[in-house]
Amino acid sequence: MESVLKLLQRTECAAQGTEVDKEKLLSEIKDVSRLLAYNDCWFQQECDSDLIDACVYQREELRARYRYLLNLAKRYGVSCATF
Repeated sequence: MESVLKLLQRTECAAQGTEVDKEKLLSEIKDVSRLLAYNDCWFQQECDSDLIDACVYQREELRARYRYLLNLAKRYGVSCATF
């Protein structure tokens, strides 16, 4: 969870400036994609109902973050090949 908070702080700082570092933004998108994949694995292996709820909430948080980063990339015209 701490890594997600650090990711949020880095992106918020980047979004406040007028210029966005393309490599940094792409790196953050990759990080969120990786975290979504980890969350998916965790969800598939979890048996406890409380922890399943935690997986679902974390997934929704990460999906919202991913949408935000994609919109930010679109706004600044950042694109790349599929990773």
